Amino acid sequence: MTIATTVGITMAISVALVALLAAHQNQSYQIHELSRRLSEVLDADQSTLVLSRRTTEEAPVVGSYTYASDFGVVGDSMANDGPALQAAIDSAANKTSGQGGTVILPKGIFITTQPLIIPGGITLQGQGYGSSPLAIKFDAGGSTIAYCGTDYAVKIIGSSSGMRDVAVYDWPYHHGEFDDGCPNIKAAGGVLVKADGQTVESVALSNVFIYFFVGGDALSLIAVNNGGVAFGYYENLRLRHAHTGIKLYAEVDSFVNTNTFVGGAISGGDFHYGIKSVSDGDCNDNKFYGISIGMYDSDVAHVYVAGSTTNIKMDNVRLEAKNKDMSRPIIIIEDSSYGNVMNGMLGHTHIQANLNRNPDVDFMSQKSVGLDPAPVNQFWNAAFKGSSGTDIDESGAQPNRVMPGWKLEGGSATTPNANVFVLEDDDGLYPDHNVLKVDYRNFGGAFKMMADQTLLQEAHSFVTFGVYARTSVQGSISAAMRYTSGSIISSGSHSGSGEWEFIGMSALYSKSAPYFYFSITGDVDLTAPTLTFGKTPATPGASLMSSSGARMSGTLTTAVGIGLPPPPSTPVYKKKWWVLPKNEGNVFLMQSNADHSIERLNYRAADRFPRGTVITLFFDEPGTKVESNSYIELTSGEDFVSAAKTSITLITQGSGSWDEVSRNAGRQLVQSSSTPSCVGAPPESGNYWVLPKSCGTVFLMQSGSDIRRLSYRTADRFPYGTVITLVWEEAGNTVVDSSYMKLKNGQNFVSGEQTSLTLMTKGSAIW
Repeated sequence: MTIATTVGITMAISVALVALLAAHQNQSYQIHELSRRLSEVLDADQSTLVLSRRTTEEAPVVGSYTYASDFGVVGDSMANDGPALQAAIDSAANKTSGQGGTVILPKGIFITTQPLIIPGGITLQGQGYGSSPLAIKFDAGGSTIAYCGTDYAVKIIGSSSGMRDVAVYDWPYHHGEFDDGCPNIKAAGGVLVKADGQTVESVALSNVFIYFFVGGDALSLIAVNNGGVAFGYYENLRLRHAHTGIKLYAEVDSFVNTNTFVGGAISGGDFHYGIKSVSDGDCNDNKFYGISIGMYDSDVAHVYVAGSTTNIKMDNVRLEAKNKDMSRPIIIIEDSSYGNVMNGMLGHTHIQANLNRNPDVDFMSQKSVGLDPAPVNQFWNAAFKGSSGTDIDESGAQPNRVMPGWKLEGGSATTPNANVFVLEDDDGLYPDHNVLKVDYRNFGGAFKMMADQTLLQEAHSFVTFGVYARTSVQGSISAAMRYTSGSIISSGSHSGSGEWEFIGMSALYSKSAPYFYFSITGDVDLTAPTLTFGKTPATPGASLMSSSGARMSGTLTTAVGIGLPPPPSTPVYKKKWWVLPKNEGNVFLMQSNADHSIERLNYRAADRFPRGTVITLFFDEPGTKVESNSYIELTSGEDFVSAAKTSITLITQGSGSWDEVSRNAGRQLVQSSSTPSCVGAPPESGNYWVLPKSCGTVFLMQSGSDIRRLSYRTADRFPYGTVITLVWEEAGNTVVDSSYMKLKNGQNFVSGEQTSLTLMTKGSAIW
């Protein structure tokens, strides 16, 4: 074979090896050595085609790869390889002019007494870290940076840089350059990603073993001087034996945000913290997926979070602490931190945190559980029922607008800056939910719509609320609230698309002065508002029992309150002004007093019941009089005087005034109502009447034959416990007492004009 042929074959092999180098980075060092030997053969043959021999003064660059072996690194655990290794890194940075490059580290143990500085665009690539995940096994190959010093072993200071397939070790053994060796020298930490006055982003660490940094942090992400560390990706990190596994910190006006950690594990001994995220600046949205934090113990906590703008997200993580007793938590979230998200497996001990400020901490174990709020809509008239005051005066204003459960603010009482109507012919988005049209009048500032009573739940710190809105006016509606700091914050506004859009927000709210409202500055249609406490998605259209057709399975039992007379110290003119306890029920057992009279009920604004509340006053003893007046308007102006075991039922207009619904002291009285009712039509023949189901519970009875049975067929029966009221406008209609219609004292009921009878079914056609 001729020399030319040999040169050609050799050149082809060299070119193939160079191509192989790009495809197989883990074999790069071996390929480089073979390629160098081939080039030396070509030099010896003095071929016209020569591959120049690489020297330590001119680093070999194949593609974007730089070889540390060309800079004199030894890797024998004795020589100080720090200067040579840093030279290789600096050379890669210079040769690529900041465009990025990889420094190939061969297998070996590389002692360094100086921190390795990795600038932007440079990745340090090793050969793995041997066969053991628990300790560095020196006979198993791999690349180990063995640090002997008091600083961090590796400092990453630029974007798009990183490390992979390498071990970083706080070297505890003697070595040649120190008389006393390294055992008594403790490093400040293993790997530091630091942003000082700049943003360092897209740092990547993969398959890195950081070992024995018991005097500091295995891995730290730190931002100072308006700097920021963001968008980093840290995969399969093995952190063993350290003071702190992962530390995240940003000083004021700096940030460490949106870094991702995938897999890997933190284990071993000497830990104070597994993960410590404590910051004066922004340190949030740092995510941990599938990581295991399984030290037997930690002096403080496996996970520790503090800071008003600091939180972390942990998904499907594993936390174990076999040596912790129940007095020592495995997770500590200080009250200053909120909005943390954590789930996975938690063993042996518990969580110390305000879970109302951190409702997405969802660990479930024998020792600790998360908290989820009940998704109940706190807007009690979310269906926009019962509106009134639809008349417009000569000025175009709507001075008497009323919507039960809602406060409508803006302009003045006589000249409001918005008119409010229910759109009768608009089906909206949800069954039984009306669409409310707000006609903005464009003066007097924003029109505000809010609940008519303060909404507050001490048990929860977050609130989620919003409303569906439809408008063609961009920015015409937003949700607003008082934040925990006391300032007013608002949601995004409507785009003006003319379509339904949900306008809402979720945040910490002020418990000392809760304030939630919708700010409206243009014509808009609204439906299905919702407010839930806790950090939970909005639930529009979930208003419970919002229509007359609502049903429930089982027994509905309402509480019974006690109606106490005014105390003896009450001024004389208020002796007849009674106050019933709110939120204790709708039936009150009334106690008697010396005056034996009731002139007003719950006259103070704070004590008033919501508009539309129906209550029943039940009297055990005779002689108490409910006086008919402008505050308690009884039918025909007739006072109610109790007999033994009698009652009177009232409905409130929400303004301290009451109207009579019915009484059982003699004949039954019902005040006319604008509320639609069902019709009770007589049968074509006979005395068995059938009332329409799922229509309502108040029936306007037409005159006809005597009533001996009601809804007797199984298919027509009402559920057990249903209470209905039969109302007659005309006199002379008879309900016959029988085994099916069990009337009081066995007496038939004969209607007078504007009278009623209230019955309850036992579910078997018996009333």
